[in-house]
Amino acid sequence: MKLILIFSALIGASLCLETFVGHQVLRIKTKNEEEVKQLQLLESLEHLQLDFWINPSAPALPVDVRIPAASVQPVKAFLESQGIQYSILIEDLQQ
Repeated sequence: MKLILIFSALIGASLCLETFVGHQVLRIKTKNEEEVKQLQLLESLEHLQLDFWINPSAPALPVDVRIPAASVQPVKAFLESQGIQYSILIEDLQQ
């Protein structure tokens, strides 16, 4: 009985673990207020599931954001289309 309880607890715990395979962390550098507003717009798009570690607040302050694997390409395309500079801090968060 004890073994079944332990086994059940381990399976339950493993099903609740979130993985971060393919998630990237970008550092975004804004030059002006318009770029800050574009990042705030991006932040409001819940379907992208972005996790801002440092929120966009003022030009010249870096913004760090964790991006799920499924959203990496759309976010990068958006930043590039707006001429917003970014660099990859962490290529794959799970590694």
